[in-house]
Amino acid sequence: MKQSVLKTVAWVVALCVAAPVFATAGEKAAGGKRGEGRVGAMDAKLDETLAKLNLTEEQKTKIEACKAKFREFMKEHAADMKAAREGTDEQKKREVRKTLMEKLKERRDGIRAVLTDEQKKKFDEEMPAWGARGERGKPRGKRGGSVVR
Repeated sequence: MKQSVLKTVAWVVALCVAAPVFATAGEKAAGGKRGEGRVGAMDAKLDETLAKLNLTEEQKTKIEACKAKFREFMKEHAADMKAAREGTDEQKKREVRKTLMEKLKERRDGIRAVLTDEQKKKFDEEMPAWGARGERGKPRGKRGGSVVR
């Protein structure tokens, strides 16, 4: 009896130790690379959306060039973005955010320029622009979840 209790306790401890490892692996798969936040999640959604568009090889090449240009920008400015995010200078945070939004728009516009009209329509349905407004000027979605009535 005493041995079975000890075995049970050992299993519980082992599961508690292993649980964070499995949780981290799930986060990494769900939202792009771990630590990328909203941009990483958006990249995963972008790849998923582009896969649905039946792109030609020429389109794929041009789109990959747009994505590579954005990745290069992110690598070059990663330290600046991290410093702004962790710092207390609100003006610097706004500047970094504005620059990032401009580069995201530039990437989006570059991708859209390669697509046919039909592909653009599907792309816009799947990937609404950041900051896009819904009906009557209301923002799409809410922070903090939704209320079911």
